[in-house]
Amino acid sequence: MKKAFILVLTAYFCLVANFVFAQSPAASDRNLILTEGTAEVMGQNDSAKIFIAVVTEGRKLEQASSENANKTKAVLTTLKGLNIKHLKLETSNYRVTPQRDYKIRPPKITGYEVNNAIVVTLEGFETEPLSSHVSQIVGKALESGSNTIQHIQFYLNDQSVLEKKALNLATQEAMERAKTLAEAAGVKLKGIVSLSTQPMYSPPQPLMLRTAEMKTDAGGMAPPMEVGESRIRVQVSIAYEIE
Repeated sequence: MKKAFILVLTAYFCLVANFVFAQSPAASDRNLILTEGTAEVMGQNDSAKIFIAVVTEGRKLEQASSENANKTKAVLTTLKGLNIKHLKLETSNYRVTPQRDYKIRPPKITGYEVNNAIVVTLEGFETEPLSSHVSQIVGKALESGSNTIQHIQFYLNDQSVLEKKALNLATQEAMERAKTLAEAAGVKLKGIVSLSTQPMYSPPQPLMLRTAEMKTDAGGMAPPMEVGESRIRVQVSIAYEIE
């Protein structure tokens, strides 16, 4: 009796499941056209980050630290004195590294290296002023005590306008492709089943500078700068149901 009841109950659930699936067919059972569109837009960079550092060495930690502090203070004072609008200064890293002689067992500390890294940020400038300011900052930083320019990165501060433009172009391309496919296949587009996007922003490559090349003479302390452009690339995927 119990076994017969279980068989009846199982059959009931099977009928219910078949009815539900019959009422709502899976997306995989629909007739679809899948297409993609891509777009890439360029925009002039209006901002920059300059990564500079003061590196000092000494046999004693106090000596290396004191020298580094004095040089760093001089660099900061000089850069603030440029009176560049919206210029931001921020310490990004401070590192003390013991120098060891590994020929001796156990290794012996022979001195210390002190590294004080600073990030200089400029945002929202026209091309020519931005190029001029960055060149001036690099030159003045080297003149006042910095001995390392790690790298310079130009970028676009607000990417939303470029992204919207790229999305619009990519979507239009995907839709046009779907229409072309439908016409060629002799079918009609009913409506969009799914729409998705994937941003593919390509950040600008940082401009690498070697200090030794810029300290040959006073005139070479402020090298010319090319601001460049930022590029945003997006991909849009669309699924159309057809009839």
